[in-house]
Amino acid sequence: MPVFHTKVIQSVLEPVAQQLSQLVILYEEAQANHVIPDITEPVKAVGAAVENLIKVGKQSLSTSKDEVMIKDMPPTFDTVHIACEQLVKAAEGFKENAESISSKSDLLNGSRGILNGTSQLLLVFDQSEVRKIVRSCENVKEYIKVAEQVESKEEVELFEKNLLPGLRTIIQQITNRADDLTNLSHATKLREEVAQCQNSVPLLVSAMTAFVNLKSTKPQSAMDAQENRNYIIYLFDNSLAEIIRVLYLTSPSEEMGALAEATSASMTSESYGGALPGTLAAKLFHARQLLAESENAKSDDVYKARYKATAAVLEHSKELAETFQPEDKSKILKLISEIESMNEELRKLEENGEGNSERAKELRKLIAEKLDELEAEMKRALAKQVVHTFNNPLGPLNKLTEAANAPPDAPEREPNYKQARDEFKEHAFDMSDTAIALAKSGTVTDKEHADELVRTAKKVSNLAPQVIHASKALFDNPENQTVKDHYTKMAEEYRRQVDKLVKLVDGGTDPVDFIRASETQLQHDLAKAKHYMETEANPKAASESVSSAARTATRTLAMTEVEMDNTEDLEYKAKLTEAKENVTKSIAPVVVAAKAAITQPNNKEAVKDFTEKGEKLVESVKSIGDAMEHQRRPPTPPPERPPPPQEAPPVPPPPEEEEPVPNDPIGFAAHQLIQDTKTWEEKENDMVAAAKRMAQLMMQMSKFARGEEGELHSKKDIIMTARRIVKESDEIVKMAKIVANSCTDKRLKRSVLQVIDKIPTIATQLKIIATVKATRSADDPESDKEATEMLTDNAQNLMKAVSEVLYATEAASIRVPPDSEAASIRVPPDSEAASISRQ
Repeated sequence: MPVFHTKVIQSVLEPVAQQLSQLVILYEEAQANHVIPDITEPVKAVGAAVENLIKVGKQSLSTSKDEVMIKDMPPTFDTVHIACEQLVKAAEGFKENAESISSKSDLLNGSRGILNGTSQLLLVFDQSEVRKIVRSCENVKEYIKVAEQVESKEEVELFEKNLLPGLRTIIQQITNRADDLTNLSHATKLREEVAQCQNSVPLLVSAMTAFVNLKSTKPQSAMDAQENRNYIIYLFDNSLAEIIRVLYLTSPSEEMGALAEATSASMTSESYGGALPGTLAAKLFHARQLLAESENAKSDDVYKARYKATAAVLEHSKELAETFQPEDKSKILKLISEIESMNEELRKLEENGEGNSERAKELRKLIAEKLDELEAEMKRALAKQVVHTFNNPLGPLNKLTEAANAPPDAPEREPNYKQARDEFKEHAFDMSDTAIALAKSGTVTDKEHADELVRTAKKVSNLAPQVIHASKALFDNPENQTVKDHYTKMAEEYRRQVDKLVKLVDGGTDPVDFIRASETQLQHDLAKAKHYMETEANPKAASESVSSAARTATRTLAMTEVEMDNTEDLEYKAKLTEAKENVTKSIAPVVVAAKAAITQPNNKEAVKDFTEKGEKLVESVKSIGDAMEHQRRPPTPPPERPPPPQEAPPVPPPPEEEEPVPNDPIGFAAHQLIQDTKTWEEKENDMVAAAKRMAQLMMQMSKFARGEEGELHSKKDIIMTARRIVKESDEIVKMAKIVANSCTDKRLKRSVLQVIDKIPTIATQLKIIATVKATRSADDPESDKEATEMLTDNAQNLMKAVSEVLYATEAASIRVPPDSEAASIRVPPDSEAASISRQ
């Protein structure tokens, strides 16, 4: 069976399949005893293409030392040669007898043989290339173990010298391989892991150097350096093992990624209104869908699914609430408890046959309202947690660095170090947990962003104990320059990952929620400072509160920068610039006024001045949130199109919608897309109409694949239907690009471009698979089954990708100027997906 995991393989197979599809169509013409044209020239064209491929294959084989390739490639040459001979024989046979049964058989068998042989030849060559990269990885993987035996500085230098050439080779090989893969998640994974290896080298060398420096004089400190060394070796080894695993993958299906691993999400052909699978937003979308469906449920299965979906939302919300502030956690758990009670009551009514009773209807309405309330509370609490946790992301590291570098005779040296160490560790884990909660919430709808958020959060929490080991070695050896240098490297790596995490968190947090939570935090800090000034006369506590307020205000500036960088709307950017400048101007006066009030505890005028300056700062931060909220209002819609002329013929009613039959994954995927299109009005919405046509064509293909009576009756029909589906997908991509290019929000624009990037590859594969399916015959049920399975995977991927494009384009439509070309495409932002994106 063909594989399409590289662009090279796909680029070779596509034109071959295109030519063979024409021959298959002619085969059916011959089967129907129709006169067919001379096929000599098309057969020659196919033969020339594959003979050239065989020539290249033989050249590679002549210089290869790969025993597997030497064994496996010659049979593929034979398969292709035999298939070419069959096609030539068929062409000659049709010239002599247009009704020749043997010529018809040769034509189909030859077409199938060409596809199979060409695909196998390409796969054998590709796997040989993979084994070359794997050997490079295994060589480095084996050499990394030497790091544990290094005993001197000279050996460290030799280790690094020997390691780098092999690593450079891997980096180049993996970069080239990733560029060639059609599966974006596989390519991304390879790039991540090779980057991890590259970044690990200086840290590993530093840890090894510290270890050999300390092992003879300070064995206890050497153990801390050894922990660092072993951890980095583990990372290196793990990354290389993961690279090797991904290199051998040939599946067109995407890997789920870091977020899916964190949420235990499974592969699914369903879409969730633009939300990522496994997130709270996706579960809410699913629960609301089933809640609506259960109003007119025809079976107990819908009731059971509704109950489970709502329970899944509540369980996920409980998990996320564990990371929130105590007061927020308490409020959310109370709300969850209320919904649980209603969900249980509704379940009992449904089980007792009272699912359509007035009480059941009332409960569904109440549950829907409470789910909306829960979603709003979760968003507010999450933003508040982000503001709180990331108020001073590198402060604990700076405190740890200061404590580890304290002179041996510094007072309270050890207690200060232990306190700084514990605070640093706790804060690192808090940042990691909060960032992962943000990703799991579904606020981030960009899969790449969400995966990177989870990965970076885990790196921060994993690095923190290693920084502590390095700090302990420094604390015990404050005068040792090698140990100092090693700690600096570890701390810098931690700093780099935290800076990255902050940017990812800021880019994934709803900016309005962030600003509003910052306002609340700012008011709280300023009120505390005033209290300490007036009531307790506690200068230290007052100063800490003022510092926290200043940091909170500064963080709003960073979030405003993120929003300014994200928009291409010049008017909006100008408003943000003005509001940002007002905040910048307001911070210093608050700090100055605070110092005056703290140093003059009985001066009421000084406290009053501080209060007024603080209120002005809060107001300036509020103005940023106001500007962001105003921007969220959907733009004025374009004027409606004029009504059609009276003499226009009436539009025929849409075809009756078919429900998918059991065990029909293609039909289910198509039905799911049709259900998604109902979110929008099809009238005057070309993109939705194209998506619906695609789904209906896929429904027809599903019937053909199952051998049922339907609109498709022949091999030609399935080939032509695949081409029609591809044509519709091209139109969807074209329209989505117009919307993306007109969208003034870069984040939404990027989301659209990312999801449409998948479609051309999947669509091209569909054409090839349709040809493969068409070359199968009834006397080979096993290969026909394999072709159907490939068609099923492709259909699910394509339908899901189109659904994702619709939701992403709808969200981007919110930020499309009404006078642009994209406005005429009319993807009205009125569904839940648009709501997710506005948040």
